[in-house]
Amino acid sequence: MLGLRIGWDDGVIGSAVDSGSLLAALASVAAVAIFVSVSLWIAVKRPGLGMIFFFVLFAFAWRLVSVLYIDVFGPIFSDQLALEIGPGVSVLPIAISQGIVVIALLFSFRRQRVLQLVGPDESGLASRLPPGRFSLSDLAFLAAALFVVALWVELLVRGPIPLFAGIERFDYTRLYGGSLHHRLLEWGPMLVFQLGIFFAIPLLHDEPSDRRFGALFGALILYLFLAGHRFSSLYVYSSFFVMPIGAVLIGRQAKSRSLGEIASRKLLRYLAVGGVVLLVLIAGAVAYSYIVVRGEGGVLLSKLSQRILIQQGEMWWMTYDRVFQHNDWNSSHAAYKLFVDPFDPARNSTMQFLMELALPLQRAHYIIAQGSAYTGGWPEVFFELGGPIAGFALVALSAIIFSEFMFLMTRCIIQERFATCFFLTPILFALSITIVSGMVNSFVQMTFLIKVAVALVAYITEDKWRLHLVLPGHSAGSEKEA
Repeated sequence: MLGLRIGWDDGVIGSAVDSGSLLAALASVAAVAIFVSVSLWIAVKRPGLGMIFFFVLFAFAWRLVSVLYIDVFGPIFSDQLALEIGPGVSVLPIAISQGIVVIALLFSFRRQRVLQLVGPDESGLASRLPPGRFSLSDLAFLAAALFVVALWVELLVRGPIPLFAGIERFDYTRLYGGSLHHRLLEWGPMLVFQLGIFFAIPLLHDEPSDRRFGALFGALILYLFLAGHRFSSLYVYSSFFVMPIGAVLIGRQAKSRSLGEIASRKLLRYLAVGGVVLLVLIAGAVAYSYIVVRGEGGVLLSKLSQRILIQQGEMWWMTYDRVFQHNDWNSSHAAYKLFVDPFDPARNSTMQFLMELALPLQRAHYIIAQGSAYTGGWPEVFFELGGPIAGFALVALSAIIFSEFMFLMTRCIIQERFATCFFLTPILFALSITIVSGMVNSFVQMTFLIKVAVALVAYITEDKWRLHLVLPGHSAGSEKEA
């Protein structure tokens, strides 16, 4: 009887465990499905908003799928961590965190507020400035074209082309990369953001987009492909190029909903074609890198499985296990390693700190010293700082700051505040990288504070200049009426 009773109890316990695991899996799947559905709704119903936040939403969705895979199919061996991770319900807190960001951006870009971006006193400058010998777009194209041409010349004359020579991009940068190549790696996303502005601005005046800047963007993408870059660089550059295009689409819809939708459909068709070409380019670059450059063709599927399904979510699972499962977090130590004593102060201290927690210290420092880093950082950094409760408050604060800044940038693009846009671009890049990879140490550097101060001065100066352009017209009109 005792044996029968024990067997019956084991069955009940086993059934309860199975039911709990099933409910956890269903809750995890539901959380991911809700986020992906909302993201698709934004892309379909509000394509301009989807383009502005494509960089963030795509990264969020990919990480969610990866974390869900670890939760449902774990324990799974991670090559990078050299240990098994999962299962669990780690997808729930990260899905809530990402949902907070989506709610913040939808609130910042609510339709009533977007409609106020365009009014009788908020038109562009084209009708106010007298025609000159050179337009601002011509000068911008000339400057960007000179840089791109010089960049290509540098690639062709300095040494082997990485794609043809089978050289890893890090090795090429270290051994052969010239000064322009290094400048591109530092400022490239911000450069293509400016190209996107001048590409899309004519659409605000019912004119075709300026394809000269699209050609320059294509030349930069092809350069990165030949220089051995794969998915990450092409994804980042493309995301920053379409951000201002999305802002312009929002501006057109604010002026005229019907005309804005027509322009959106037409432009999106062209962008879809470009996206397909980009995907083919990325697939070729990834396959070539694994098969030719690294010689890992025999384990290609295993490597891709790790890259796509595990590496995106493994660092979050480690934070979840530490903070939520074992209540193991130390705010003062995290702040010290993030802001005071990171291994490499010139790079993202968040990933360095997370790697030091997840790996043997010597191995973590070796990987960082090679110029590599694992994927993740947000929202891990806020839960390492604030724990399982206050971490959500820090997530909400970062979401509000980011979404409000993106609305400000959108307003400046629609109102053609070119100087302000130019000086806000480094701040845009820093905030975007923070939301995706959790980099917070850039905000305590003096250079960042200087950038903020310069951008503020540019905004005030440009605003006064625009007001000066408006007031004479009003004064002249008043005199005529008198």
